[in-house]
Amino acid sequence: MRLVRRAFLVATSLLLTLTWAHGALAQAREKEKANIAVTGDIKAIDVEKRTITIQSTHDEGVTYDVESVATIMKGGQKIGLGDLKVGWNVVVNGHDLRGKQTLTLIQVTKAPMP
Repeated sequence: MRLVRRAFLVATSLLLTLTWAHGALAQAREKEKANIAVTGDIKAIDVEKRTITIQSTHDEGVTYDVESVATIMKGGQKIGLGDLKVGWNVVVNGHDLRGKQTLTLIQVTKAPMP
């Protein structure tokens, strides 16, 4: 009987710990969730100001800030903001940061040949 009670207490404790951990992880992920996701063509880039203007099919172009630690990828390789070119098609993700739309990821999907 003692063994059954002990096993029950261990199982209950484990279940409560897993439930708490799952809730804590879900909350952390929610805070990290990107709320900007756009696909479009680059219309302008200002490397000094760290901004990029992207025109999607739904607008004439929106200017976004680019986070200093943003990941910028082209063909599986990391590149810099200054390596991007007007006319390239990109997919971007980011979030609202202090009232500004800030990008954390830029992925080049189509770069016309020169």
